Amino acid sequence: MSLLIISTVSCLLEYIVPSFVKYATSRFYTRSKQDVELRNDLINVKQEMGGVSILDEFSKYAKLQRRYNKLENELKEKANERQWFRMKVEAYITYSFRILNGILILILLYLYGNKPVIILPKGILWPLQSLLSWPCYHEDSISLVMWLVIARLVVVMYKKNDIT
Repeated sequence: MSLLIISTVSCLLEYIVPSFVKYATSRFYTRSKQDVELRNDLINVKQEMGGVSILDEFSKYAKLQRRYNKLENELKEKANERQWFRMKVEAYITYSFRILNGILILILLYLYGNKPVIILPKGILWPLQSLLSWPCYHEDSISLVMWLVIARLVVVMYKKNDIT
């Protein structure tokens, strides 16, 4: 029974972990205090530009425009840097988990590949009993290999339906 639970949880975590990592990184990599200050400076400069006539005080307006462009570029660079770092962390954690999960599945297949995950009452799997019990050949059972295939198919179908 523990083999059934471990293999099922392993397949479910393949779907849950990337979503959790994306949520967690979005919380950790939010705007910093410096970004908020830059945004406030940007708003203040924009308001100053609105109060200056471009025709009457062109030099002052041009200075404000250059300052505004500089602040805007700095804010965009910080946002892009934060986004890039967040994507790297997400990818690193997600692929590290997938590698560890794959190693766990390979170990389970090596140790318990010929053992049934669940044994059902006689005749319940009648047309498919030999396919579902492969490679353990225990009558009316589902092998670890077939259970992993079934669990992965369910997760893939859920992902497909969840997105659309």
